Amino acid sequence: MFDTGDAATCSAIEYKGAIWLVTKWLPFHAEGYTKPERMIRLDQFQHERFDPPATNPGPLQGTDFGIRDPVPKALFLGDLTDKLKAQYVVLERPDVKLRVGGVRH
Repeated sequence: MFDTGDAATCSAIEYKGAIWLVTKWLPFHAEGYTKPERMIRLDQFQHERFDPPATNPGPLQGTDFGIRDPVPKALFLGDLTDKLKAQYVVLERPDVKLRVGGVRH
């Protein structure tokens, strides 16, 4: 849940021994991969893991984690201020690439 009261979902990936929330994926279609625009480390928030993933109907169906803390919406969707960068573990445009769609020769 955002500090504005809005709820949202996003992707999560494991990277360097931690779970990271991916706020937006940047496609590189010609090269056959996608990469995160921003990654936010999950373990800095009070959260719970749903095992198995959430089964309730609605937009949260299939989610693996739920964050209990209100999270600043700007951390996910806005410009990162120096204050946000100092307060949270965030990677901007990390060198992480995930192959998408099919086989490359």
